[in-house]
Amino acid sequence: MIKFFRKIRYNLMETGKTGKYFKYAIGEIILVVIGILIALSINNWNEEKKEQQDEYLALKSLYSEFVESRELFNQGQRHHEMIFDGMQYLLEILDAKRVNESMVDSIYWRLDRSAWSSGIFEPSRGIVNSLINSGKQNIIRNDSLKSLLIQWNDQVISFQNTERLAQDYKFTYLFPLISKLTQLPSKLKRSDPNQSDVSHGEVDLDLLQSKVFYNYLNQCWVYKLNILAEGKLTSKGQKVKEALDNIISLIEKELEK
Repeated sequence: MIKFFRKIRYNLMETGKTGKYFKYAIGEIILVVIGILIALSINNWNEEKKEQQDEYLALKSLYSEFVESRELFNQGQRHHEMIFDGMQYLLEILDAKRVNESMVDSIYWRLDRSAWSSGIFEPSRGIVNSLINSGKQNIIRNDSLKSLLIQWNDQVISFQNTERLAQDYKFTYLFPLISKLTQLPSKLKRSDPNQSDVSHGEVDLDLLQSKVFYNYLNQCWVYKLNILAEGKLTSKGQKVKEALDNIISLIEKELEK
């Protein structure tokens, strides 16, 4: 094609048609520029399609990871709530000063529940960490989503630190007192839902009503309140829940486009 246009220009020069030659040369330049622009547009289009495909695959993987993390978080929250409810019951009867022998069974099981280990939230972060550590987070075009993904690790670490602080405090201060108050049930009894209707060994009601037990229990209750996602909007748990819900919601919207 280029040889064909060149031959026309030479013929115009040889026949002395200079005016037509220059007009033709300018036209040829314009055609070349247009061709280059078209080629660049096609290349840019191909690059954009590839980026969109990469983003789509990343979003699909992130979606699976965060849905799994939310389920794991919700499971942990249910366990935290059971422990919290046990502590709440004990604090309420101590505040009301209505502890008596007829309540021993209820107190016993709330003491056991308060002593439970709650574990640490360990979400899968392989996909999001890989994306950020490789510097590929910019393939995510939604700025709000990208910002939440970048902040996710810090939120998880902060929440884990709160869980560890609560766990360490409970096992350092509260658990030894509970062990003195009564003999906790075996794992076999804990696995039997009917055991809550059975009378158990003695509970030291004097120690239960002591200031030292109340103070340790109350501090554990405060720590647990900061872990729970419901009921306290400023809690660490609420922030993690909101982040999970927002990330999943934004990913769903992006995948629907």
